[in-house]
Amino acid sequence: MNDRIKHLLELTLNGENYAHPNPTEFDREDVFLPKFEKESKQLCEYILNQKPIISKYSLMTGFFNTDGSVVGDMFRRKGHKGWQSISREFYCQPLNNLVTLEWQHATADYTKALSIGLNGILKEVDESIEKFDGEKKDYLIALKKVGETLIAWSRICSDKASEFAKTVQEQEYRQNLEKLAKTLQRIPENPPQNFYEAVLTVYFWFATDPDSLGTLDRYLAPFYFADIEKGTLTKEEATAYLQELFLMVQIATPHNDKRFTRGGESHFCVGGYLENGEDGFSEFSKLIIESLLDLPTWIPQVTFRWTKKTGRENFYWVMDKERKDPNKRIAFQNDDKRIKCYTEYCGFRYEDAVKYTTLGCNEPSFAGGPAGATTKGNIAKCIETLFHKKSNDIEKAKTFDDFYKIFEQEMTSDLATIIAYDRKFISKRAEDFNYLSALLFKGCVEKGLSPTQGASDTVVSSPILMGATTAIDSLIIVKQFVYDEKIVPMPTLIEALKNNWEGHEELRAQIKKKGDFFGNDTPRSNEIAQRFYASIYHFLKGKKNLFGYPILIGDLFGYNQHHVWYGANMQATPDGRKKGDSVSFGLQQTLGRDRDGLTSYLLSIAKADPNGICCGSTVTNVTIEEELVRNDDNFDKLVSLFETYFNLGGVHFQLTYVSKEDLIKAKETPDDYKNLRVRVSGFSDYFVRLNSDIQDGIIDRTQHSK
Repeated sequence: MNDRIKHLLELTLNGENYAHPNPTEFDREDVFLPKFEKESKQLCEYILNQKPIISKYSLMTGFFNTDGSVVGDMFRRKGHKGWQSISREFYCQPLNNLVTLEWQHATADYTKALSIGLNGILKEVDESIEKFDGEKKDYLIALKKVGETLIAWSRICSDKASEFAKTVQEQEYRQNLEKLAKTLQRIPENPPQNFYEAVLTVYFWFATDPDSLGTLDRYLAPFYFADIEKGTLTKEEATAYLQELFLMVQIATPHNDKRFTRGGESHFCVGGYLENGEDGFSEFSKLIIESLLDLPTWIPQVTFRWTKKTGRENFYWVMDKERKDPNKRIAFQNDDKRIKCYTEYCGFRYEDAVKYTTLGCNEPSFAGGPAGATTKGNIAKCIETLFHKKSNDIEKAKTFDDFYKIFEQEMTSDLATIIAYDRKFISKRAEDFNYLSALLFKGCVEKGLSPTQGASDTVVSSPILMGATTAIDSLIIVKQFVYDEKIVPMPTLIEALKNNWEGHEELRAQIKKKGDFFGNDTPRSNEIAQRFYASIYHFLKGKKNLFGYPILIGDLFGYNQHHVWYGANMQATPDGRKKGDSVSFGLQQTLGRDRDGLTSYLLSIAKADPNGICCGSTVTNVTIEEELVRNDDNFDKLVSLFETYFNLGGVHFQLTYVSKEDLIKAKETPDDYKNLRVRVSGFSDYFVRLNSDIQDGIIDRTQHSK
């Protein structure tokens, strides 16, 4: 980290580089204008009224925030009235304890900005304007105005940098500002010609969609390697450019916001398959990771996309970087499993499938498109329904197959309801026309559609389901205790649950002790998990969301603890869970139910979903003893284990190394553990900053020692 970056780091950590919105007054008579003309006019006036953020240490500027007075970007959705109307009623407010509205991430198509520039994009807009009439034409005219305004904004930023340079005494910093001013006369209007211009272009466009940076290594790599070969760029210079980009991404979140230390605010990928089928992890990918981890910051976070061509040396290298990162910014993804799903199940072209990224807390998206679902569902609710409302039906089941048919019918009915509400949520959001993000979102210019209206052809819809392991374990217990081993008759189990296990404490203790729970790699538990996911797969296969996107499922809770809220309003379930206890999230286990160690746990997950229906927004948290990562011999074995896990079909993992004792102490005396950082659910944060429910969930995770 050079001195310039150190100065920028200090400004960033102090919150001094945040782009505060500059209030803008609009003409009262704007109210008489047609919708598209009014919204684009006010957005353009707002942009031109903003103040570029710049210091004497800057080589980048151009970011601005909107304040809700205009229609803002796709991710933060300020000024999106359709979204606001449904979020007031349904955001984090479950309906019938089954479904609720959640946030939706998206990623811009930075390759387009780098390849044709704003001039090329505006040329495409002009061509589309000639093709359409009516509303689509009016929308495209609005997009053109916004694009032209972004060029004007770059000139404002250029002038600001030029003026500021005259006040700077240090020659190096003055020349940097002059370079910035000169470059902003060219980009983003024109395609960048070198690595610095490319990174600045990415940052400039980040203001239009301050979310994921996508597949950063693959779209910047051509500029990096070309400049290195020509001798016009050094590795040290490239590192500084990348680090400034990462610092500016960090500062996009307000310093006093609890999200300032959470990596889910911006998430990108490195590695993975390229369009030619080769592995894309390169020396430049390594430079990106090293540049990021050299900064003592939290945003962005990065996912390493593993392939069967990655090679153990590279996999070891990334895992070694992860174990040494105190801020826990690296997660891991299996490209082979995901791309197989995206090509065979979703029907995407291979060339498009390899362009996926994970964003937010681990939602999949493709360049120029959103993560295509807005719902969080409770898949464990059907278990509650069977035992507490339809117990007469399951008492008649003579075999487990009979019981499972009843369960499957109830579960798929709930899934249908969840999908129906997802359609309603998306249709309401489609009332919002977005202008700021649309220029870099696929299909918007070509089809005259807002990114909120299903413009892109390559999107995965991924409703996220809480309680999968709760449901699987409940099915296992029913099969084991009622049908296989006949330890308890169904009427007695029903009675125990309706009484919240009161009077049946011995049965509950026996279940907790001898239950063949998921995660132990036993024939019965694996068979039930596979049957559960197969039921979901066969139900969803061929079904599409409102915009015709294939539907996969996820299982993470993100920033909001839906698994806690759903569980708080649920009765007892056969897995030993009491009334009000949280339901599960992810394919993780808690309270030591996966008794047979880390290997069995990972094998169980790898085998659970051979069809890949859970290649949506899924997360696998693994908490292991610090000894396994501090000792190099043990760590080498750990790398081999996770390589096997991916080879057998595991989709994702992220690691936390801390003892349960330290977590308990941290909750009791938080001042003594301010720097203790953990992976949560697709993101990382300081343990003491998490709310009590999430802390308890992390404490309850099984800690693996082998």
